[in-house]
Amino acid sequence: MSAHAPLIEHRHYPDRVLSDRHDFQQLLLGRGGMVELDVGGRGLRVGPGVLAPVPSGETHHYLAPGANDILVLDLPVAWCQALGVEGIFENERARGYRAPASLVEAAPAPGAGVEALARWLSRLQHALDEGRGRPLPAPRLRLLQLLPRLRGELAHPWRVKEMAALCHLSEAVFARQFRELLGVPPAVWLRRERLALARQLLVARTRSGSAMALSEVALVCGFHDAAHFSRVFREAHDVSPGAWRRQAATATHNRSESYKT
Repeated sequence: MSAHAPLIEHRHYPDRVLSDRHDFQQLLLGRGGMVELDVGGRGLRVGPGVLAPVPSGETHHYLAPGANDILVLDLPVAWCQALGVEGIFENERARGYRAPASLVEAAPAPGAGVEALARWLSRLQHALDEGRGRPLPAPRLRLLQLLPRLRGELAHPWRVKEMAALCHLSEAVFARQFRELLGVPPAVWLRRERLALARQLLVARTRSGSAMALSEVALVCGFHDAAHFSRVFREAHDVSPGAWRRQAATATHNRSESYKT
């Protein structure tokens, strides 16, 4: 992907790990929610008021565990050089900054002219050169590393102590940060992910064309047994897994029949 002219737009990032690399400079400004980035191996959390430079050619990964609103500026390298603001994207600045409030409020909106964008970037370059952007520490709770591992090993009997150890944090600090970032405690998040996987498996078919047994679904998703799975599923959906499977099959059949008419 290449940017031939500056582009300003609001973007909403998804709750899954994605990777990108482009030949233009990119600047993210958090407006709402949070997106976690990994830029050149450096972890960075983009929340409200946080500026995240992504230098041209740098592979980066991102994940947003909830609703978010990020103002994104895609800027041609030559244009930045001509304007004299390429210093914003120096590698040591890719760890992100807490931007001065005045600059956050004055950030150009989608549709703003090139001249207004150029003036704002020049002000930003000047503020950073004067040390008025507070560098952000690298987060120890790296969602980009933790969440994919948890989702990939839902059958494992995860405990807060074990998850905290992966992040080199105490249990109390880990649990507090996790809840602040994702809005729910670790146990609630795990239960939600296990139920989401269970719903997928309930409607899936094995290679032989048969449905997966409820006891097998339970173990794959990290529940103790079929009884535990059924109890948790019913609490969440007001119906047993077996009944939910039948309802889903009926709905699928009805949609298929509707296409024929």
